[in-house]
Amino acid sequence: MRYEDSNLNEVIISGVINAITDTNDKYIKFGITTKKYTTKEDKNVYVSLNIARELYNVYQDYFVKDNKIYIKGYLNSYIDKNKGIKSFVTVTDVANNREEILNGRKAPHIREDDDGVLVWNGKRCEDTPATEEEIKEMEELLKEYR
Repeated sequence: MRYEDSNLNEVIISGVINAITDTNDKYIKFGITTKKYTTKEDKNVYVSLNIARELYNVYQDYFVKDNKIYIKGYLNSYIDKNKGIKSFVTVTDVANNREEILNGRKAPHIREDDDGVLVWNGKRCEDTPATEEEIKEMEELLKEYR
């Protein structure tokens, strides 16, 4: 076994979104509330996460306060100016169900923007009118069927 293979830090976690902060940076920060893993007590755990803006844009309809969300990512940390260690999870995948996180997606993510335009995996599907040249070409192609 290679050394780097023995150091895994992948995280899979689920919880309820408690905060979303757009810092106008390349990441969106958000927090989730989940349950502490213990058999003796029922306590909440609060987790801080970062998601790349591009990935956030694909799945932004999941990011509503109080929504249940499933996350895959990796543990990250830094030392702050007071020499304290700050840990957070950098998100690599997000879903609204457990199976997609564990087994991968079987279909693209499709949603509708506020203005009614469909969004396919984060890309808006704008209605672009055909040019005169394109209309003539389509009419020529369809001529034999009329």
